[in-house]
Amino acid sequence: MKTVFLWSLLMTVLMTLPGKAQVHPPLNQHPSDKPFLFSQLPEKFSIPVTALKAIFAVPSNAGVNLSLSEKLKIEGIVTARRAISPEQLSINIKCTNYQNALLNLSRITEADGTVSYIGRMVSLQHGDVLLLWAEKGQYNFVRQKQLLAMVE
Repeated sequence: MKTVFLWSLLMTVLMTLPGKAQVHPPLNQHPSDKPFLFSQLPEKFSIPVTALKAIFAVPSNAGVNLSLSEKLKIEGIVTARRAISPEQLSINIKCTNYQNALLNLSRITEADGTVSYIGRMVSLQHGDVLLLWAEKGQYNFVRQKQLLAMVE
């Protein structure tokens, strides 16, 4: 009985030992430089709340042709419109005038009835993104390097 136990223990130990060294996935510490998509836009520019409200009035699968500001015009198709919760509605727009970049905006209604917006416009083939920020009651798109805004 002791012999069977010892053999079983030896086999269990041998089976749990790795047969070869662990292979770690390659680490991309020096990502390639991608061209910028939004380089013609300023680093920061404001968007009126009325323009953001107009986006949420567009139904799913409908074409969009809106001027969000003097600087940013959006042409494309609403690819998704989803109520994440009763307080949050998100919309995705494939922007054909920005090489099919994805504009994702969310409208959040707080418990006190105030509405806020968050969002970003991104293309994985390019090295920059536009982030929608609220600052002192005004909404601004801020251009950033994609490496600072998201992980690949």
